[in-house]
Amino acid sequence: MKNKIYAIVAISAMCLMSSCSDWLNYTPKDKQSEEQQFATKSGIYAAVNGIYNQMSTAALYGQRLSYEFIDILGQRYEVNQTDETGYAKYCRALVDYDYTESTVESVIASIWSQAYQVIMNINVVLKNLDADQAPDGRHVLPAEDYEMLRGEMLACRAMLHFDMLRLFGPVYSRTPEGRGVPYNESTDTKILPILSASEVLNSYIIRDIEEAKQLLAKTDPVIEYGPRAEFADDFDDNSKRYRQLRMNYYAVLLLAARAYQWGGDNVNALANAQALVNDPKVQQFFPPVDAGTLLGNSTTPDRMFTTECLFGFYNDDRGLIYDYHFGPDNSGRNLLVPRAGYIDELLFSGSDVGDYRYQSQWENATTLDGDATKRFLKFKDITDENRDVVSGSTSDENEILKAQKFYGTFCSLMKLSEAYYIVAEASIETGKDLVGWITLNEMRRRRGTPDTDPSEDFRDMLTKEYIREFMGEGQVFFYFKRLNKSFDNAYNGQKLIQVAIIPPFLYSEEENVTDEQKEARYTLPLPKSETENR
Repeated sequence: MKNKIYAIVAISAMCLMSSCSDWLNYTPKDKQSEEQQFATKSGIYAAVNGIYNQMSTAALYGQRLSYEFIDILGQRYEVNQTDETGYAKYCRALVDYDYTESTVESVIASIWSQAYQVIMNINVVLKNLDADQAPDGRHVLPAEDYEMLRGEMLACRAMLHFDMLRLFGPVYSRTPEGRGVPYNESTDTKILPILSASEVLNSYIIRDIEEAKQLLAKTDPVIEYGPRAEFADDFDDNSKRYRQLRMNYYAVLLLAARAYQWGGDNVNALANAQALVNDPKVQQFFPPVDAGTLLGNSTTPDRMFTTECLFGFYNDDRGLIYDYHFGPDNSGRNLLVPRAGYIDELLFSGSDVGDYRYQSQWENATTLDGDATKRFLKFKDITDENRDVVSGSTSDENEILKAQKFYGTFCSLMKLSEAYYIVAEASIETGKDLVGWITLNEMRRRRGTPDTDPSEDFRDMLTKEYIREFMGEGQVFFYFKRLNKSFDNAYNGQKLIQVAIIPPFLYSEEENVTDEQKEARYTLPLPKSETENR
């Protein structure tokens, strides 16, 4: 199918009164069906919730843009170098930045296609939200609900465009006027122009983010009540609960900080990130992970650090991610592990072995060659055959089961820790070195690691923090791309092996890699469906 921003309007809906992961797919066949979908408050909320379901599919944040495609591309894992079959070949092509390999080409096309299909569906929701509030509209939504949902949808649209820009656009710090991506704010099937990176970021993405912030600042219940990750006792109206599963006000602040930082605007990046770090309500609503519920706890280990997550989604099959890619029962063909010695000797060396992430998210394993390495545990299931049943003979058992359901199924897309890192980096970049170091150390203390001081290399410390914190969450590749920074042995979970058919610079220690060569790795080609017949 030629994408060209053509999309089948497919609104997926969630059954609001069942569990948060029970989704009902609904495909309007004509205009009448669309009008029926948006004729009631419950129908509108179902359509909005369906957008989040589509964002969590494998082609986007459920796999490709979290623990797999984007992290393999980010050189996090040692992949099978001998198996010539499909998946291993695909993984090798990614670590070699070979975007012409057939499976890689197909995956890139699916990421693009799914992202722009969801964007089209967001535009359908936005159009119907506005129609509901028009003078001749039904007004089935209270004005407050309209503004909240409009804010969420604008933020989701901006987030998807932003990640397409971060993947397919240039290294912004080098070539901001380079080729970006189309920005779709229409429900019409038409070919849209490919904008420059600067234009799509500053004229569209940030515009939508800022409007979303304004709308949600007035209407989002998360500001007063927090995420409220539980059903109301009377089961009357849960539409404004589970705010961690929505693009809530605090998540939009972090998205704004990301976008401004990508564009080199450290002043606005700092302001948005500090609005999170310095807000006592944020600290109350999204507290640091508790060591007691993490370490030495086989019943409810919060390996995803869910209490700090500003935005994410539930995946009842999260444990299968571990089984298929990281677990000991993997045959090796799909196994993703770091290279031997990388975790122990470089990422968590010396006094950092007390780091909560090291203790809770890694365990001893072997590489495909039989060398000692570590196995990644972040997605490991919480073993309890009844974890999906929130019931028990005692209140203590009930709380354990609730925790198992939450800690065992939540997948993070945005964590408060990222705001600390942005504050630290933007402070250094704007001459506020003391604030930068204080903020970085505050975050390190939240992870059980000792303070460091300005005698250390700030960039080295921050880079390791990003890798430690965001393994499996897709942000490491974007961090390195933003800086056009090389993956050398100190920051590379993948062996640097010379392969005859690969240009030598891809496997060198990288001292002689040019900026142009680095940028070529980081810029994904647009799918053929987007470039043909333009």
